[in-house]
Amino acid sequence: MTHVTRLKSNMMKIRRATQSDLQDIAAINVESWKDVYSDVLPAEFMTGQIDQEISRHWSDIEIQEQDIVLVAEEDLLVGFAAVWCRPIPFIDNLHVKPSHRSKKIGSALMKAVAKELIKREHKTAYLWVFESNEKAIRFYEKLGGTQKEQAMKDIFGYEVPSRKIEWNDLARICENQ
Repeated sequence: MTHVTRLKSNMMKIRRATQSDLQDIAAINVESWKDVYSDVLPAEFMTGQIDQEISRHWSDIEIQEQDIVLVAEEDLLVGFAAVWCRPIPFIDNLHVKPSHRSKKIGSALMKAVAKELIKREHKTAYLWVFESNEKAIRFYEKLGGTQKEQAMKDIFGYEVPSRKIEWNDLARICENQ
């Protein structure tokens, strides 16, 4: 599965991640977290441990056949999405390099994820987002997501107020830009 998308005069390809992409995925994940969550998690964690924790996560991950991990690629990887379908699709990660944000890469990844999930006969999906990440909440709502319950989530040993976002109809993601 490969999609080629024209975004703001750049050609971007969305494709399935391979094992060799995991190190770059981890680097994007770390860069994104440091940019967005520097005021959510303790500074000592964000300047030291975060790199190790996320790198360990991606080196230890066992991507199963039913899971979906997609990358957005220009010349290099610029973003990724990871969905664990065990059995209900849980969108665990959507990250775009800070230097490439606001170029519709996140929207393109979400649309590709939704199309793949629909192809596999899934109708719904959900994710958890930090409540402080209002920009992401608005983004997911623009894509048809609905805010649900709030809960404290254990993030690397720190309790973070989070909000569940649900899609009862994944086709809504494909309709919204």
